[in-house]
Amino acid sequence: MALDLSLACHPYAWTQPLRDGRVEPEGIDLSAVNYPNPVRFSRMVRGLEFDACELSMGTYLATRRDTDRFPFTALPIFPFRKFRHAYMYVREGAGIDSVADLAGARVGIVNWQTTTGIWQRGTLADRHGLDLGSVEWVSGGSEIVDIDVPERFDVEYVGHQGSTIGLLEDMIERGEIDAIFHPVDSGVANARRLFDDAKGVEQTYYRETGIFPIMHAIVVRDDVLDEHPWVVQPLYDAFERAKEIGLTALERPRELPLVWADVYADEQRAVLGEDPWAYGLTEDNVTAVETLAEYAHDQGVAAERYDAGELFATDHLDTEYYA
Repeated sequence: MALDLSLACHPYAWTQPLRDGRVEPEGIDLSAVNYPNPVRFSRMVRGLEFDACELSMGTYLATRRDTDRFPFTALPIFPFRKFRHAYMYVREGAGIDSVADLAGARVGIVNWQTTTGIWQRGTLADRHGLDLGSVEWVSGGSEIVDIDVPERFDVEYVGHQGSTIGLLEDMIERGEIDAIFHPVDSGVANARRLFDDAKGVEQTYYRETGIFPIMHAIVVRDDVLDEHPWVVQPLYDAFERAKEIGLTALERPRELPLVWADVYADEQRAVLGEDPWAYGLTEDNVTAVETLAEYAHDQGVAAERYDAGELFATDHLDTEYYA
């Protein structure tokens, strides 16, 4: 008899086959549901409502300080990645023409522990020399996991019910903040990207670091892992097969709703290789995870600078094997 498991995960092209039945984990009857960010995160963190869940890495790192309170563990399955240079916007007329000009500026963020913000702040400090303590950070939303932001950071929580992104965009339109570090594209007319050639900057970043920033991982409740440790392998294999199906779209670019799809697909392969979405604790993934963990610790989100091996359930996983 198959084991019934619930999975909360966004229907990306590379996870959709798990939702529509094209891929079925061996021995598991998977019921997939979708909730938007951050609702999915909150429901897992605060209510343990799912057996498995796509969770923000920033939130996951914050939970590692109290595993009794947050009894779930990640698998090295990374369903969402995103370069983040292109999602930093500055207000026209704010006098911000370079990263250095962010010193003294008021910068809107979703919250302090969001993975997007950890990557953006860490990258600007690490690679561009920005003193994060010189910025006035304005958080439009509350934290999913309670954290103590170090006193050296100036963070103002504005307290808001509703769309955090909408609030921040209203604030920049009214001139109340000078910049937004967004998780999504901004449609604000009076805001432009901090990096004019964001794609070029991101490609250079990847060539120099090997990092394609990991945003989310799949976590599984510890009671499931304790009672059924065998589930790790079929879940991993199923996500891998679903990803392989999703990536075949790049082999049929005429079916993608992009005018220059062939050109974009070739450019992606030239920069990132055939599978930039690789799962498992590969060398590049370990670098990405441990860089994120270092940034999270420096910013007060994570209690420790975790090694990648500490964060993932791999005792019953062979990433060289696919069913």
